[in-house]
Amino acid sequence: MSNKKMSIIVLGDAAVGKTSLLKMYDEKKFQPAHMATLGLDYVSKNYLPPQGGNNGKPVPVKIWDTAGQERFRTLTHSFYKQGHGIIVAFAVNDMTSFEHVGTWLASIKEHADPTVIKILVGNKVDLEGERKVSFQEAETLAKANGMKYYDTSAKTNLNVMEFMEDLFSQVYIEKLSDSPKARD
Repeated sequence: MSNKKMSIIVLGDAAVGKTSLLKMYDEKKFQPAHMATLGLDYVSKNYLPPQGGNNGKPVPVKIWDTAGQERFRTLTHSFYKQGHGIIVAFAVNDMTSFEHVGTWLASIKEHADPTVIKILVGNKVDLEGERKVSFQEAETLAKANGMKYYDTSAKTNLNVMEFMEDLFSQVYIEKLSDSPKARD
């Protein structure tokens, strides 16, 4: 089936590096300063499923970059239902952004499909000396919510490709493939 499309939503507080993660994934470059996302933006990519999945054809992927500011939340809620996968991002040097992960997960539970694939991403690990959230704390939270966790750095490209490919693979297998799991 070549009409398959994947939709991914990136959520998290303002200034945790959501746009920087997407720029690194999409353009392989880090911009130290950029304008805050206003409302929504997106990146289009293609995902080639392994072992000849999708008849060897790439699956178009739209990755929605959402604004973290409170005033844009009602706008982003309308996109939750369309999402096959959701990335919840926080900054490891910002305990408040980590504490808000629970709020983001509650919002997902309220507005998204209950079977949406979620992944937790702690960004800015390049600021190790300023780290406020340990890997263990984040991984424990992720596991408690049925998610995988990745320490990442948009600046150094640490685990950016890895978490994206992992999420795409999970979404493809569980939501888009012809496997029995995807048909449930």
